[in-house]
Amino acid sequence: MAQNKAVPQNSVETYTIYPTTNKYNRPPPPSTIALHGMDLIGAPIDIRNHRFFHPPPSHLMSTTTDLIDKLKSSLAEALELYPPVAGTVEVNEKGEFYIAMNAENRLGTPFLVEIKDTPYVGDSEALSPRLDMLLPPSSSTLAVKVTQFSCGTIAVAASINHLVTDLRGFLDFLEVWAQLARGETIDFTKIPDDWSHTPGRFFSDLIQKSTVPTAPPGFMVLPTPPTGPPSYLLEPSEVTRWKFTKSVVERLKNDFSPSHESDLWISSGDALAALLGGVITRARENANVARLEGRSSLESQIETLMMAADGRDRAPQGNMSDGRYFGNFNPLFQTVVSRSDLLSLTCESASRVALAVRNAVNLQLSPEAIANKISFMEAPENTNPPGPSRISWTADVIMTNWCRFDLQSPRLGFGWGKPFYATHGGGTIYPPGYMLLTQEKSSGDIFVIMAVERAGANRVKADSLLNKYAELVTLP
Repeated sequence: MAQNKAVPQNSVETYTIYPTTNKYNRPPPPSTIALHGMDLIGAPIDIRNHRFFHPPPSHLMSTTTDLIDKLKSSLAEALELYPPVAGTVEVNEKGEFYIAMNAENRLGTPFLVEIKDTPYVGDSEALSPRLDMLLPPSSSTLAVKVTQFSCGTIAVAASINHLVTDLRGFLDFLEVWAQLARGETIDFTKIPDDWSHTPGRFFSDLIQKSTVPTAPPGFMVLPTPPTGPPSYLLEPSEVTRWKFTKSVVERLKNDFSPSHESDLWISSGDALAALLGGVITRARENANVARLEGRSSLESQIETLMMAADGRDRAPQGNMSDGRYFGNFNPLFQTVVSRSDLLSLTCESASRVALAVRNAVNLQLSPEAIANKISFMEAPENTNPPGPSRISWTADVIMTNWCRFDLQSPRLGFGWGKPFYATHGGGTIYPPGYMLLTQEKSSGDIFVIMAVERAGANRVKADSLLNKYAELVTLP
């Protein structure tokens, strides 16, 4: 660990945190971990987590220096228990991405500390330890920033390279860090004993090695690796934030549910996906947003919705969840929807969209479908020649649903109380057509960030169906 330094007000001090050495006598990790197709379908972006705490009572933490020292020492222990987080993502001469964990590539975790002479007024991107959304190779996998405001409020912000893990894996690490800071005993059965990014080992009985896997809906294999994302994802976007109260979500689900005479069922998430997908589609249509590469054609009369879902609980033996797989395991699934239904403002049309989403969930997130997706990602005909992945996907609307995760959980507290507020880290740079959902577990309220091409931003804000259920959130 870096030596302690005095922290003057209104300045940022940077420390470098290294893993403790053999305190826990864990088996030595491999020197490298090859990234899987499930990792590479994403991008080397930051996943951010900002947590806000009331100041600790003096009998628990007498000075800010004591607090910072506790966070640093417990982080060093957590890095020992999670070797991939202490490594870096590298690219070899063949263009293959991997996590390097040998001594030369353990560059240390940046740990920033800022003491402010201004009070806490809310979240901001300035609280993040790094502002670049895209991380080049050899960047530190993890970065942390601790900010203390003049009122005593403490923000602990962390960001991790999405190529190394997804939100579930990130939270597993953060919970272990917090547990160490609280001085609690670690349950090693919930820490992976195999760090390899090989999700197929959890679906081995379902993987048919003798057959050529079919491309999952929405995926394709290109003749050559893409040189960048589809052009429509590079268009400037405008972000709005919306709040759905718990009671409104219940009403939305009821309004969008099929007829009571039907035995068909939709979830609240299905109803939200139907509503939000329609908002983006109507905003683009009414603002004449161009259909660039990657969007459905005008002639097709359909729109595609791609959604991410944590697949760990889908493993047949139930042995992939509870912290036992560290990597990316969000088997994206695609919903193909009638454009006319999305453009409609009626609940009947939205109900058909919600049912299409539910059908896609049932079919594409079954253990058998996930096993096929793993096989598709690993098939030699899809992975050769080695190098940047030729596997690609496109969608008109992209949705990430974090509502199942409690970002204010007591398990994320460092010993002086749970977070009173937590966010995905702010920021305003998202591709058009992208949405992210989080839920405040104490109230049940759901918050949505929604990005659309700038030409369609005012149409989103004016959408009558959206405004019927949600309220626009204005950040300080």
